[in-house]
Amino acid sequence: MERPHRKLIATVLKNNHQGHRKRLRQRFTSDGFQGFHDYEIIELLLSYAIPRKDVKPIAKQMLEHFGSLPAIFESTAQELQLISGVGTESAMFFQLIRQTSQYYLQCSLKDKVVLNQVDKVKKYLRLRLQGNTTEAFGVIYMDNQHRYLDAPILFKGTLDYTTIFPRDIIKKALELDAKAMILFHNHPGGSTEASTSDIQLTKKLQTLSQLMEIKVLDHFLIAETHVLSFLEHGWMTRQD
Repeated sequence: MERPHRKLIATVLKNNHQGHRKRLRQRFTSDGFQGFHDYEIIELLLSYAIPRKDVKPIAKQMLEHFGSLPAIFESTAQELQLISGVGTESAMFFQLIRQTSQYYLQCSLKDKVVLNQVDKVKKYLRLRLQGNTTEAFGVIYMDNQHRYLDAPILFKGTLDYTTIFPRDIIKKALELDAKAMILFHNHPGGSTEASTSDIQLTKKLQTLSQLMEIKVLDHFLIAETHVLSFLEHGWMTRQD
């Protein structure tokens, strides 16, 4: 007699899960994420990665463990899989969402005048480097009308240091026939102040690039949720 009872309970629970998922999706379709709790956003996403399971407990556990929604997306696949119920596919799903967001912003910058898209550039750089555990240094290359050409990460280092080779930055600019550059790098430790070496490197690159008739327009520092402009903070001078 216990088996039919258990089957009935399982059926009821399954119907409840399906009904709850349907209601979440209907709310999103109607109003986007308006009125959603953070765990409900995670829950909705997990419902696509884990189709036949109650994912609310997993969503709440992820939020409790990582502390915030952005922290979940900044976590590695290995870190995500420390949560009970999050497997390889689910972890990859969250990584895919973040990478897709980065790619969308990058594509939306192509052939655009970068200086008219500063807020979008900052969002792109924040998505690209926020959460990195090591320093990385890259360059946004632009043509003579300051339109986006490419934004490669050229150097990677340790927690607090990256070796930069200015000649490689200039070489890449010449390959792309770039006429302007915006430098960018991150501080994994979260420091929102440019170091003396950061400022000296920027000045050196301005001098070298000027000889090649290439302008360094700005240098962005990504520190946790902050994207700081060297030009706005007086850490470099405008290159006319």
